Amino acid sequence: MPQQSKKKSGQAHRRRSGQALIFLMVVVLIGLLVVIWNFDLHRVITAKIRVRNATDAAALAAARWQGITLNMIGDLNLIQAAILSVAFENNEDLLQFEVPSEINELHELRARLAFIGPLAAYSIAQQTAFENGAFHDPVLAADVRFLAEEIRNKVGYQPYDNAFADYADLLEILADNGVAVGAFTPRIPVHPLTQEKFYGAIAQALAGWWCPMHAYEYELENYEGIDSWTKLDADFDYNYVFDLRLSEFTSMPAGSDGTGFRPGIAPFQTSQEFINALSNYLTVAEEKGVVPNYGSPDFVLGGMYPFNPTQDIRWHVYSGSWARQWPKPTYYDEETDEEGGQFPLRSAVRPEYNYIGAVAGLSISTPVGRGILSTTDNETVDLVYKAKAMPFGSLESDSGTQTPYYLGIVFPAFEEVRLIHSDIGGRVLGAAFYRHVAEHLEGYLASGPAALDPDCPYCKLLRAWETLDRESGLAWLKNAYEDDGDNPCEPDDDEDRSWGKAGGGATGGS
Repeated sequence: MPQQSKKKSGQAHRRRSGQALIFLMVVVLIGLLVVIWNFDLHRVITAKIRVRNATDAAALAAARWQGITLNMIGDLNLIQAAILSVAFENNEDLLQFEVPSEINELHELRARLAFIGPLAAYSIAQQTAFENGAFHDPVLAADVRFLAEEIRNKVGYQPYDNAFADYADLLEILADNGVAVGAFTPRIPVHPLTQEKFYGAIAQALAGWWCPMHAYEYELENYEGIDSWTKLDADFDYNYVFDLRLSEFTSMPAGSDGTGFRPGIAPFQTSQEFINALSNYLTVAEEKGVVPNYGSPDFVLGGMYPFNPTQDIRWHVYSGSWARQWPKPTYYDEETDEEGGQFPLRSAVRPEYNYIGAVAGLSISTPVGRGILSTTDNETVDLVYKAKAMPFGSLESDSGTQTPYYLGIVFPAFEEVRLIHSDIGGRVLGAAFYRHVAEHLEGYLASGPAALDPDCPYCKLLRAWETLDRESGLAWLKNAYEDDGDNPCEPDDDEDRSWGKAGGGATGGS
């Protein structure tokens, strides 16, 4: 009996030892997976922080140079006013008034600054991005060359001789030196095929999550083929990189209603109101030592607006787009009588800063190597981050602080730059999506999926759209929205309404 007892005890000990070994192996395996997972997570988070910092810094640097360019144009406007005031003082006979020859030179210099100047901001943005850890992007460089060629071949009004060629040459130089920052903001119509979120909704639907497709239920229900798409003019116009949104205003004799010689954006009913406000600005500027004393405001104003109809004087002024204001919250809760939405605006914008003028909107894409535990076969995954910044300034008037465009004419008023949310202002397209819209949509709409580029990720999603089970998607959305108490697409918790959750700090990222 004792021997049998010892034998059984030894067998039990070996079983326990074997179980302990298996348990230890499981613990080691789990620990190894945790270590690998943490390594992958740390690598991705580090890459996200790096690209976010680089993008935000590049946007701020670009906006600052936009402000510098606007101030230089404003200074040249004031210099022109000074030259005209002196000339007018020496020759008070308006019918015999001769416009000084320097005026044409000043005009061309302002025109070059307004058109080419923002490319200096683009160059500074590249340098800033590199200094903050961004990498040269050869694909983006090819896209910049593509944009240069499009602008070189553009026809129509040019601000000065060979302006398009000069612009294209500078873009190509930037591309040759290496670029990391994309700033594609073409004026394209609102259409599902020109919205990145539509393609994102397709990708989500392929994974079984149809909520993003709620915005495209009409397309889900009515799409039967290429001919089902609403008309899209694929020959869209190009916004220039970091466009300042300025135009030219020619001073002309006042009309019988007294409104003939003021920029249309100026908020005054008559030209006399405009003259009074402008006089106040010049007086305040002289008292602050911002501009020299060119003589009395009457001389300056007389010089700015000669009454000889055969001699026009051109000024650089703000276009009407400067008067656009920041967006408001997008929903209204009838039960609580509160407004809110997904735009993270927590407090009112001060009136003097509530405008959308020159916006430095850009994006940076950086590849991240496939993680050890990744389920994708791709060697790398692209992280894309978008950021926007604006130059800010103001003018003083009798009624208080005003927007910088208050008088219509550009003056040196810009002192600060700030990051803004990526939903403010025009859309910024990632380089890959820009090329997709510019090169692939026209063929797709004309010939169908066969014309799509097999290497373009957005083209692949369009092919998937053609074969997507849209009826199942409609049924899924119907079930989701019929259950008001538990709609996965519209959570009841106010914290889930994305207030301030831009996915990228102050600017918003993706």
